[in-house]
Parts: sequence; C-alpha cells; structure tokens
Amino acid sequence: MRRAPITWLAVVIIGSAAALKFARPVAADSEKSASPTVQFSPNQSSPYDSEAERQLLELANQARAQAGLGPLQADEGLTQAARQHAAAMATQQQLSHRLPGEPSLIDRLAANSVLHLDHAGENVAFSGNVNQAQDSLMHSPPHRENLLNPGYNVAGFGVVRRGYVLYVTQDFGHRLPTYSVQQAGNTVAQDIAEVRREAHLKPLHRVDNDAVQSAACSMARADSLHAPSPRGLYLLRYTTMQPETLPAGAAQAIGDRGLRAFSVGTCYARSSAYPNGAYWVVLTLD
Repeated sequence: MRRAPITWLAVVIIGSAAALKFARPVAADSEKSASPTVQFSPNQSSPYDSEAERQLLELANQARAQAGLGPLQADEGLTQAARQHAAAMATQQQLSHRLPGEPSLIDRLAANSVLHLDHAGENVAFSGNVNQAQDSLMHSPPHRENLLNPGYNVAGFGVVRRGYVLYVTQDFGHRLPTYSVQQAGNTVAQDIAEVRREAHLKPLHRVDNDAVQSAACSMARADSLHAPSPRGLYLLRYTTMQPETLPAGAAQAIGDRGLRAFSVGTCYARSSAYPNGAYWVVLTLD
C-alpha cells in the first residue's frame, strides 16, 4: 500500500491577514459565492472540525488574556462565514482572502451575520494541527495583530479538514450596540441636549415630525443623502454606525442661541454602500 507523504505537514503556510473598516461607503461586489464542495470521508458527517474551531478560539482567548485583553465572543454568523470560506479554500486547495467567484469579506460577513459591525479582519492558514496553526499565527505580525486587536470583541472560526491538512479561517469583528429606530432617535436627542447643556444654553423642544422620519427612510431606500427632506433653519443629513456620536460640525449648529426646537428621524438599513448597515439620520433645527 502506498503511504501518503506527511513530512511537509509540520510546516504551517499562512496567507495574508486582512482588515476592513466599515465607517465609509464600500462599493458592493456583484459576484456570487462559489458553492464549496468539500469531500467527506466515509465516517465524517460534517466537513467542519468543530473541536479544532473550539480549540483555536480557546487558544486565541488565552493569548488575549495574557496580553490583558478581553475575550472574543463566538458569533454564529461569523462562524458560518468563516466556515464557508474555509470550505472554499479546502475545495480549491488554495489560501486566499477572496477566491474566484467569491464575495469580499465585508459581503460574506453581511450575508451571514446580523451584527452591527464597524470594522473586521480575517486570518487564513493551513496546517497539520491546531497547535502548529496557533503558533505560526502568533509569530506572524499581521496575524498576531488581528488575534490581539483590542478593538475586536466577536469572532467566528472555521476549520475544514482535507486529508492531513486543516484549512483555517478566522473572522474577527467589532460589534456595536443595536438600537431600534426609537432608541436611535432618543440617543440623538440626548446628544443634542448634552451639547446645549455644555454650552449653557436652554434645552430645545423635540417635535415629532413624520415627514422627518419618512425622509430618513427615503435616504436609506435611495442609498443616498440627497433624498428630499423637510426644511429647517438647519438641516443635517448623515449616516453613522454610532447614533450616540454626532457628526463633526453638528455642535456648531446645535449651539445656535436662536434655536427653539428640533426634529429627528432615523432609519437603519443595509445597502450596497453599507453592506453591514448604517443609521440614516435627518435632523432639523428651528
């Protein structure tokens, strides 16, 4: 019986690490995902090595704890995205952050996760076992940077075994708080009150305005800030991942001593410009 060569498996070959920030519009990719066709062994019910995934996450969190960082929380959506990519790499026996016919990282995460993410990263590798993969990742500066990034708080690891090789994908993200439309509007209103308070000005009266709310959702549907909006002495239209933070320059308008009232409309949506979603905000000041 011919024996499979295994001497090279002690070497871990690692691809480049990727990092993305979602704070600005990103052009959507129109390519469709290639369907992974990982081969099963006779006694294998799933192509994914869930135990290896668990061990890699445990090792990552041990390294983060030693560095004084908080742990990464496993997310089902990110895990699914990582597994799909690991399966595609195993099928094509190739390391890459984007294989032919495959969506980009930002689109893969958006398709699989409902989390509100403002930035994310990815490590890919293949190795003979978990410990070899972890050791090589930690000794590679860009991969170590992803594993020990203090800004990441969620992750999904996907591992597919093909023969003697483990194909590994590690997807990382920074999860933001999730707000309902009402909560997002209230958060903007609180920010306005804080600006006025710090400037020692009278608080503004909040006026419910259906037209302002409708304008925010119209912008989201149009994927554009230039949708028609109601008029006010000041009109602010913007997108944000963090409603608790006003855009630059807003404080100057809010600090106008002649103002008496304001209306705010918010709408959360995913779009081609914002695959992971954004809050669209219309603010009128009178």
